[in-house]
Amino acid sequence: MTQRKLSLLMVMCSLIGGAIGFVAGEVILSRLSDALPQWLLMGLYFGQYALFVGGMCLLAEMISPRLNGQGWKQRYLGASWKMLVPSTFVMVGVAAMLLQLLYGSSFQKGSSTDNIVLLLDTSDSMRQTDPNNQLFKAAADVVRKMDSDMQIAVITFNDRTDVLQPLVQLSDQSVKDTVIAKLENHAGPSGGTQIEEALQAGLEQLRAAGQLGQGSTVVLMSDGYSHVDLQTALEPYKQSQLHIHTVGMSEVDANGTYLLQRISEETGGKYFNVDHAEELSGIFGQIYDLSRQDRNLVSERTGAAADSALYASLRVIGMTVIGGLLGLALGLIFDNRHLAKSFTIGGAVAGVLAGLLLETALSSGWFDTVIRLLACALMAVVMTLFTAFVPAAAGGGQSFHSRLRGKRDPARLTESGHRAGKRFDL
Repeated sequence: MTQRKLSLLMVMCSLIGGAIGFVAGEVILSRLSDALPQWLLMGLYFGQYALFVGGMCLLAEMISPRLNGQGWKQRYLGASWKMLVPSTFVMVGVAAMLLQLLYGSSFQKGSSTDNIVLLLDTSDSMRQTDPNNQLFKAAADVVRKMDSDMQIAVITFNDRTDVLQPLVQLSDQSVKDTVIAKLENHAGPSGGTQIEEALQAGLEQLRAAGQLGQGSTVVLMSDGYSHVDLQTALEPYKQSQLHIHTVGMSEVDANGTYLLQRISEETGGKYFNVDHAEELSGIFGQIYDLSRQDRNLVSERTGAAADSALYASLRVIGMTVIGGLLGLALGLIFDNRHLAKSFTIGGAVAGVLAGLLLETALSSGWFDTVIRLLACALMAVVMTLFTAFVPAAAGGGQSFHSRLRGKRDPARLTESGHRAGKRFDL
């Protein structure tokens, strides 16, 4: 005999677990996104989320065993706690890593950046902030790292703007060597800072080459401040969905730092703070990696793949699999195949809803945090509500272990026989 049951305590506890997992996930995203590869980042994000949701669901059933029965609490609670980490953090986390590797792969031409334009500050203040010429060494390191299918342009600016290297494809090593030689032999710092003219020059390089589109990225590095009409300067970048990543020296000019942050924020790029010039090489390397693959399962997809139906489908499929595995994890924890069926179906449905929400509502702004919170809440709540729709066997049903042995669980059989004996005694 099967019954439909609903544990409101589990629904509430699952929501709390989802909220805790969301907060921990946001900390992971903010502090580790530049230090870890995307596949590992997503593994940690969803692994710990599953752990908190599973732990709170287990706590709810321990307090009030409405779904799995009092016999489970008396005999199997200890084993359920032992299954918690392997079933949630490990299983869901590993699955999320693999799904992120799939989602992060480039299946389409132009799905990552093909063109990089470097705008490098050569104003007189760079003599103090970069006395050892680390800026151009960092730019040369990026050129060495770039793939042969990519194009690069280098523009220097102070009181005036100079095109040190027009947009060129790095088709072979000789081209790379030519660009590197120009970077290593450039003129020394002098003059003031004209950021707006540099932004215009970068735009013109891409426009002249017919590359004014999503497959291009602009990197702006400066240690100073100049007046910029952001509306005029950035509107062409926004219309072309061009991202500007900015790098600044925060201790030199607070106004300059704020300006660079505004430029990156309004164009969907990222701001990188540099305390010492020696850090520039590492920062430029991060920007290059970011430009080649700028997507993970819980953030807005940018670049040429932003409107890709393929990657939209992969995100929704990935979230569906993660939600289904989260439900299966609960079934393994409770060692109940009927509950596993209910939670897995509910988790898959929740994953579809969460995936659609992420795909349609993320926008690279502060509101993305709210969207991720809603997605985490959806996955936690919808999954636990499905016990009211998918019936489970009365008395907890057959366990996974006993089903694998092809017979009933001895302890549950004893409990059943004991109840039957009482009925006969009566």
